[in-house]
Amino acid sequence: MSETTGSQVALLHRISNIVSSDQDLEAILNELVGLTMKVTHSDACLVYLIDHSSNEIVLSASQLPHDAEIGNVRMKMGEGITGWVAVHNSVVALSRDASKDARFKTFQNLPEDTFQSFLSVPLVNQGELVGVINVHHREAHQHTSDEVALVTFIGEQMGGLIGRRKLAEQSQSAVKRLETLAAVAEALSTESYLERILQAISEMLAETLDSPVCSILLMDHEKQEVAVGAVRCSAPEYLHKMPISMEESLVEHVVKEAQPVYIPNIHTEKKYKYPELARKTGLTSVLASPMLSQGKVIGTVNIYTKTSRTFTEDELGFIKVVAGQAAIAISNARLMNETLEMKRTLEARKLIERAKGILQYKHHLTEEEAYLRLRNESRRLRRPMRDLAEAVILADDLNRKDGSPKIPIREDSEIL
Repeated sequence: MSETTGSQVALLHRISNIVSSDQDLEAILNELVGLTMKVTHSDACLVYLIDHSSNEIVLSASQLPHDAEIGNVRMKMGEGITGWVAVHNSVVALSRDASKDARFKTFQNLPEDTFQSFLSVPLVNQGELVGVINVHHREAHQHTSDEVALVTFIGEQMGGLIGRRKLAEQSQSAVKRLETLAAVAEALSTESYLERILQAISEMLAETLDSPVCSILLMDHEKQEVAVGAVRCSAPEYLHKMPISMEESLVEHVVKEAQPVYIPNIHTEKKYKYPELARKTGLTSVLASPMLSQGKVIGTVNIYTKTSRTFTEDELGFIKVVAGQAAIAISNARLMNETLEMKRTLEARKLIERAKGILQYKHHLTEEEAYLRLRNESRRLRRPMRDLAEAVILADDLNRKDGSPKIPIREDSEIL
């Protein structure tokens, strides 16, 4: 009895050491799989984890070499014995002829499916199912209550570990997103050039979401075209394709929906214009989020990924916020340009009015004749009227030696 108790304590100590190690999740799962096989004297052990985004259970670890199958062998919830265990959160123990069970699903590339005995136990973390662990024996094997309890305990430790790792990843991701939002806000407050701001936003988005290509596209509603405002990518061909027509494009769809649009496979999507370029650069999916200004879509933020992935609600919210910040930057820049243009127009008008007054005074011209002279000279010399007006004013200032007052300007006069 003492020897048995000692071996159990040593086993629990070993499990605790594995779970609390600083190895990555894959390495820890592989160690626990190997330990499970050792203590159950089994011939194979597989671990499946839940992919909530696709509602599937995915092969994630195995003692036998399954490099090609890891991450690719998938079952819907409820499919196969493994799926049944996942849905019902219950243990299944089959001592012989496991493949004859009505729930069994066979995979030709998994030799474990030909084994006689099968034990499937759910992995649970704080009441939430995170996966399933399967133990296989080549020959018939009667599972004892102690063996089931031991695999269940290992499953609980796996479930807790997976839950903690996912929580840590979510926390790190949240911190990274907050840091990006702070950096975007800083860029908006310190940078004065729109191109720099948009480029900074595209680069920060790409880093935060691990995206190989992130672009900000600006819309020209009059021309019905889209042009690149900023892009973070390693493919110059991407830039050479711009501008593109909005008609029947992904952007047009985003404009109509005014909501993020996700395409899991751009190679088969007709709305995506350049599948060959995507294939060449190794891109698979894209998420396009609208940039809204006063309820109107003025462009899109596009996140490309190398593999088909699902964005979480937190990530979608983060992208929407950043897209909103980019829209604010664009709107402010356009408003500033319009203000500067109005200011330049007003200054030019005042200069022209003053030059007209000088010409009227010196050459005894009417207001209309003075304006026509400026306009005709502007056309002949191919120079802006403002430049000619400045030249007239400068010449008058240089020639005025008698200290006579400047010719008064009528602020309300009209340019003909």
